Amino acid sequence: MGSYTDKPQTDIPFRDIFMGLARREAVGSFEAAQFFDDGEGELRRYDVYKIRVDGQTYVLKKSDEAEAGIYRDFLAGQGFRTPKYFGSGKYDGKIWLLMEYIEGTDLREFTEEMAYGCADSITAVMNAYWQRDEQEFESKKLDRRFEKYWKRINKRAQCLEGEPLLRQAYSVFLQRQLTCPRTLCNGDFLQYNAILRDGEIYIIDWAFAGIMPYSLDIARLIAHGTEDRRTFPFYMVDQYREIYVRQVYEKLREKPDQEQYGRDIKLSLLNEYIEFIEWELNHPDEERDGVFSYYYGQARKAAEEIINF
Repeated sequence: MGSYTDKPQTDIPFRDIFMGLARREAVGSFEAAQFFDDGEGELRRYDVYKIRVDGQTYVLKKSDEAEAGIYRDFLAGQGFRTPKYFGSGKYDGKIWLLMEYIEGTDLREFTEEMAYGCADSITAVMNAYWQRDEQEFESKKLDRRFEKYWKRINKRAQCLEGEPLLRQAYSVFLQRQLTCPRTLCNGDFLQYNAILRDGEIYIIDWAFAGIMPYSLDIARLIAHGTEDRRTFPFYMVDQYREIYVRQVYEKLREKPDQEQYGRDIKLSLLNEYIEFIEWELNHPDEERDGVFSYYYGQARKAAEEIINF
């Protein structure tokens, strides 16, 4: 089924939270529905709610100050294809965000139109914040996401002790992360975190955003789609990957040379593949399925190409 909404399985007072964030003393008709997803064989319940108030539709999301800061300080009012941000505040000690609801379809059935649209939307953000001084972001209390990322990928490297080929290639990835150009990245630019509306791609869910190596958002979108839905529930063909990658390069105002650009994406693809087999590599006695075999094969292929750069 994929993403859908249903009756909230919580007693959170959505009306009160909405009125506080929207600065309204009263509302008329009011409906709340919770977002669910069962597209990967298991039910996921999100702390994200579709709110319909007097004929207008919003998204109410339980999040944190980091994501609120991304919307407030770096996305709002910039003309990016991201949800409009109406405000944030605390309820019962938790941060809530009120945003525009984007009506449309996600990118699980990836098309040529989506490839061009994704390049347009992501490069608009990249160009605006390419290599900006991190102190500027720190001054606005944005979490320094790179430091957290750096710790996480170094920990991930530990799963490769028994994989000399992958370990060697991953060490090249780690070295490049310290020198790779950085910009504001979404951090989780997957097919269900973008919406096609009226021919344009809107990027949603900025919970993992921060100043990161630019190639991460490029690689994450193209790493997980296949023509075989039994492997992964995202459909994507190589032709559309190539369009997206090429268009991003053409639209970047500042960029590495084209050969380095290709290397950076390949390195980030390796990280994506290893992320999806990390658990199995750390638990060698557990059963491994076809998904593991797919990502393990992709990781080895990428590793061989990296070593032969």
